[in-house]
Parts: sequence; structure tokens; C-alpha cells
Amino acid sequence: MPWELPDDKLLADCRVESFVSSGPGGQKRHKTNAAVRITHLPTKIHAIETESRSNRENKIHALRDLRHKLAMELRRDVDLTIYQPPPWLSPYEGLKMNAKNLLYPALISEVFDLLKAAHWNIAPAAAALAVSSSALTRFLHADPHLWAKVNHLRSGLGLPPLKWDR
Repeated sequence: MPWELPDDKLLADCRVESFVSSGPGGQKRHKTNAAVRITHLPTKIHAIETESRSNRENKIHALRDLRHKLAMELRRDVDLTIYQPPPWLSPYEGLKMNAKNLLYPALISEVFDLLKAAHWNIAPAAAALAVSSSALTRFLHADPHLWAKVNHLRSGLGLPPLKWDR
């Protein structure tokens, strides 16, 4: 999958654009092409980063965001009856993983593939991952983009949105 590729290989399939960002930030931000948009050409999925005054830093963050978006959008079929969690997941008890971890996009993909196989129901996907439903819900809620995407997909199927009671 594209989010698993090294930076140079992923960027070979992308268009990278630098542009002048608007908003607060002073002269440096308004006079330099520090903002970055990276578009994955095969899927047309893109990420934009404008926070830093550094083009290099914005490119790093945009590439990370692109990996996360690709992992949320591209699915593979999984059979819940024979699924086994991948070995790399075992050190991350309860799906506790920092979003900056290089394996985070793979975890997003794994979770979304299982949720799709479980028709976006938490309990069967959590059981397949050998975690509690609350651990899976906590993982999704910790990232607003994941939370919004899952609830959007659930609403498209007529399911109620996930609730967060903490």
C-alpha cells in the first residue's frame, strides 16, 4: 500500500506544490512559498500543511498527513473469521500508538479494514484485534479525523454515530 512506501518512492507518485500561505505569521510567511500541498496522483488524495514558516517542515507534516489519509481511504478485504493481528501490533497494548509513529498509518489501515469487514461495528473489529471495544473506541476518538470518518461511514449505513462518554 502507498503509505508503506519510503518517502522517495511515495513522493515519486505525488505532485508537490509550494505556495504562499495566507493568515497570521508575519512577513516571512507572506513572502515565501512555505506552505505545501502534496497530491497522490493515482488516488487524487492530497494533504496541505501551512503551519510552519519552513517549507521543509511543512513538507514533512504534509507527507505524514497524506500517509494517514491514504490509510483511511484505501481498503483491502479481510475475513474476520481467520484474521490474526500482525506481529508488529503486539507491543502496542490497547492500540496505544503515537500518531507520529511510522507504523501509525498501518494501524489506521488495519483498524479500518476490520471495521469495514465488521460493517462498521466496533465489537467484532475489537475482538479480531484482541482489544476491548472501549480501547478501539478510544483509539478512534483520539484522532479527530478517524472519529469523523468512522461516524460518516456509519451514518451512510444508517448506523448511529459512535458516542464518547469520557
